Amino acid sequence: MPGLPLIKPMELEPLALPREEVMPNGMSLYCIEGCDDEVVRFELLFKGGYSVQKKPLQATFTNRMLREGAGNMSAEEISRRLDYYGAWIETYSSQECNHVTLYTLSRYFVPMLELIETIVKEPHFPQENLETVRRNAKAFHAVNSCKVDVVSQRCFENALWGNTHPLGHIVEENDYDAITTDDLREYHDTIYGSDNCIAFISGNAGRESVAAVREYFGNIRWGKASVAKIAVAPPSSVCGRHNISIEGTLQTAVKIGFMAMDANDEELYAFRFLTVLLGGYFGSRLMSNIREENGYTYHISAEVDSYGHRNAFMISSEIANEYVDACIKEIYHEMERLCSEPIPEEEVELVRNYILGELCRECEGLSARSEVFVNAFLSGTGFSSVNGYLEVVKSITHEKLEKLARKYLCKESMIEIVAGTV
Repeated sequence: MPGLPLIKPMELEPLALPREEVMPNGMSLYCIEGCDDEVVRFELLFKGGYSVQKKPLQATFTNRMLREGAGNMSAEEISRRLDYYGAWIETYSSQECNHVTLYTLSRYFVPMLELIETIVKEPHFPQENLETVRRNAKAFHAVNSCKVDVVSQRCFENALWGNTHPLGHIVEENDYDAITTDDLREYHDTIYGSDNCIAFISGNAGRESVAAVREYFGNIRWGKASVAKIAVAPPSSVCGRHNISIEGTLQTAVKIGFMAMDANDEELYAFRFLTVLLGGYFGSRLMSNIREENGYTYHISAEVDSYGHRNAFMISSEIANEYVDACIKEIYHEMERLCSEPIPEEEVELVRNYILGELCRECEGLSARSEVFVNAFLSGTGFSSVNGYLEVVKSITHEKLEKLARKYLCKESMIEIVAGTV
């Protein structure tokens, strides 16, 4: 029809990979270039995370308490300095890594880098502040323990990994009470040091910014930590249905999934594509069936979650109590369809374009692009894996997807968590 714009397939070029600079003390700095934002994101990664902690919550509390006083500054002085410069520090702990991330305007990067150096190298861990952080964390934990989605996620990870694995432990109130300032100092000495650290910088970061990182973190060795040795029990998944009763709930949370392939498995990227087709976007098969046709829930999703070098497949939804069994039946029905019926080429193309569009969004701007490359680094697959996924998305066929469905979407291998009025 005259006047209508031409519709072209989505195009996405491979991303430029981070540039590594090895600083004089041996610490690696990865520079993510190509962003002209007036903001700099600077991230320190310390290997270890939950995997080397001797107590539950030790990694999380140590990382969180870095901001509660350091050097000659109190927690209030640290907060005032961040507010003055309009900067933000984010701390996060995962299975194998502790993250300390700074967001600041490029013109204030050097004074903020000095602040980051102080809180990482010279934390106080004051007892009074620990009590406040502990009290707030316990209150947050108590509230979450009444939410069906949170409870189901905890129990899914417990069934996925087993009780002996750090990721399988379900945190309880007495775990908060058991943490002491001595635990925090011990963990800090074990993990926080140049021999156990890498850095990422992105945004409007020129030569002066890189030179400043070298000055504050890269010239001499610092900290007591050596390279963390991560040795934890392997996953110990318990398949089948697990009912968790929570009284008085109007909805029931359902998690269905299994321990999927390692990060370096050649089938991972294709399986991610299959997961999106099943339940990874608004027009997916699960959304069309469970929400649009049957009205069992407002939202349902399927995703592949990364846990360092391992990945887990999970379908997640909150369902009206009276529809739980019917909904689970339809979930398995959609899996069976993928295993037994040809996937239309038009659907593959739709999902392909959707994923390419999402990759454009995920790689747009400073923070998003940094996140993509940091996650690739933590998975152990290397930065080139980002473009490897792009190539799989561009070339995958419906025959490959059908083969993967028959191989992995097996009801007998699934963990089912049902948390609510059961």
